[in-house]
Amino acid sequence: MEFLKRIFSNASGPSEKQIRKATKQVTQIHGEAATRVAAMERLASWKTPESAAALLRRFTIQTPQASMDLEEKQYAVRLLSEMGMTALEPIYFFLKTEPDVTFPIQALKNILTPEEFSRTLSEILAGLSGEYSRWPEARAVMIAHLPDEAYPGVYDIVSRFLEDEDDDVCIAAIDYLARNGDEAVRERLIQLFLDAENRPRVRGRILDHLCEREWPVKGYRKRMEEAISLPFYLTSKGIVRRKPAE
Repeated sequence: MEFLKRIFSNASGPSEKQIRKATKQVTQIHGEAATRVAAMERLASWKTPESAAALLRRFTIQTPQASMDLEEKQYAVRLLSEMGMTALEPIYFFLKTEPDVTFPIQALKNILTPEEFSRTLSEILAGLSGEYSRWPEARAVMIAHLPDEAYPGVYDIVSRFLEDEDDDVCIAAIDYLARNGDEAVRERLIQLFLDAENRPRVRGRILDHLCEREWPVKGYRKRMEEAISLPFYLTSKGIVRRKPAE
């Protein structure tokens, strides 16, 4: 019976040994490019969740030649995209657990409709909000990839990241909300500015957006005047401006 089980198992997909071997080849930093690419193609041809998960490991390494590394990763995106729905669960898991998510996000976008992509990315972010993560950069990248068309449906989720302790994550949330938001966002960002006394990067980004959107600081003028420093200043109408460099 065990013999028959092995036969039918091999007929339906690659063995664990085959997956391990291909994964090792895909992640050899100093290996031959041809060997990595051949292993990537082999994994994609098997069209199983396990082989998709192994193919995703290509995004966890950086090979010495930057241009070749980029080409291989773009090719991996294409292969994952062609695997279609089979690759979805492995991509979801990767986005939740790994730091370098830019390329997997591209594959996800290629597989799903725009509506499905927005919903999926926001659901992953909702699960990551409020919990510890070793890779805050992944959250920042995912927020940056949220389509503007998804607002205001993702407003509540993105707003949670304004409280994130990592500056890059907080700034990604600021950028998304400021680009798409209205009066409620204006007040939220001003309040965040006032609370971010020890976060100069966060304060600087908020002032940049207040300048760009020409949002007045009404209701907060006195406190903003005390907190703003050059090269930023307030006009008589309560609009934040930046003094030109001399």
